[in-house]
Amino acid sequence: MDIGCLEVVVPKKDNPFMKFLRVFLIMLCVAFIFLCMVSTWGIGTLIALAIGVACGVGAFFVSRNVNIEFEYSYVEKELRVAKIMNKENRKSLGKYDLEKMEIAAPIKSIHLDNYNHKDLKTIDYTSGVINDPDDRYVMFFSDCKIMIEATEELVNAMRQAEPHKVYRD
Repeated sequence: MDIGCLEVVVPKKDNPFMKFLRVFLIMLCVAFIFLCMVSTWGIGTLIALAIGVACGVGAFFVSRNVNIEFEYSYVEKELRVAKIMNKENRKSLGKYDLEKMEIAAPIKSIHLDNYNHKDLKTIDYTSGVINDPDDRYVMFFSDCKIMIEATEELVNAMRQAEPHKVYRD
């Protein structure tokens, strides 16, 4: 059985601070633009206009990071991870070759005991929510540790590619 391409989309947990910051910056933008419109022209008006425009630009960039999803694409022994912002912009975060992977197992697996003491850079591509049956997987590479939320189909595809490196427990 050959798996050509498999995609999994995991929505990231909403950050209430980012939502608050977006609304706050929009309110500041409207207030400073309104202040600019009702005042007489002078240096204070130009400063209010500049602050209003800066708040508007800040609100735009903050709103891009409010609704984030991670997409895992498994293609030919390679796991590609992308970040989808507001369901319209996609940014590739990394490609991970499963042949270079040392081990992959559930986050609480006993198979990871020999690897958890390693001081590696941890890259978290999970939603930030811990479910009751914990579906987070950890993949160890020589230079980093990757955390993903894998579905049963993704685990089966990775296990088919690298049966001695992927554990289900």
